[in-house]
Amino acid sequence: MEKLGLKPDVITYTTLISASYKRNRSEIGNGLLNLMVYKGCRPNLTTFNVRIQYLTNRRRAWQANDTIHLMLKIGIDRDEVTYNLVIKGFCQAGYLEMAKRVYSSLECRSEYKANVKIFQTMIHYLCKGGEYNLAYTRCKDCMSKNWFPNVDIIHSLLQGLLKNGQLSKAKMIMAVVRSRIPPFSSTQLDSLQWVLMKLKSG
Repeated sequence: MEKLGLKPDVITYTTLISASYKRNRSEIGNGLLNLMVYKGCRPNLTTFNVRIQYLTNRRRAWQANDTIHLMLKIGIDRDEVTYNLVIKGFCQAGYLEMAKRVYSSLECRSEYKANVKIFQTMIHYLCKGGEYNLAYTRCKDCMSKNWFPNVDIIHSLLQGLLKNGQLSKAKMIMAVVRSRIPPFSSTQLDSLQWVLMKLKSG
């Protein structure tokens, strides 16, 4: 491009960095990131989110978190995508408590709020970690906005609540699930109701 007198911009660099990471050519992606800075092309939020996604996909959540600190130092703030990537990264790496701290920091902010992807990530990993009470609270918060986790996550939550003797909470979740607009399919509702009935009878 430069031989033709065309100077790469942040979109060009970010696209190339993303493609390199997706092809597991991290040395090229990292080199391009360094090159763009050397050439005076300032990385933007999307550039950093690409880098953070690469790190979290490789269970390097702490490095992803360090990248956020670097972003803030140079005046680039996080967005919902950044939060979701880092929360999911800590969960996948086995640091659920750290993921909860990141989520709490998001709750304290007025300009950004948890979206359906962030809620779904938290509920899924809270269930995996056996923290069904907190998963229940997050699920209620999510559904109050008419954002519903997928059926598999609701299934896991119902199972966990019932196994811990919390039938009333499981019934509350099912009541809200049945009122969803647009509704879940009859097959999906039947599968969730079956979990409720099976564990109650067991």
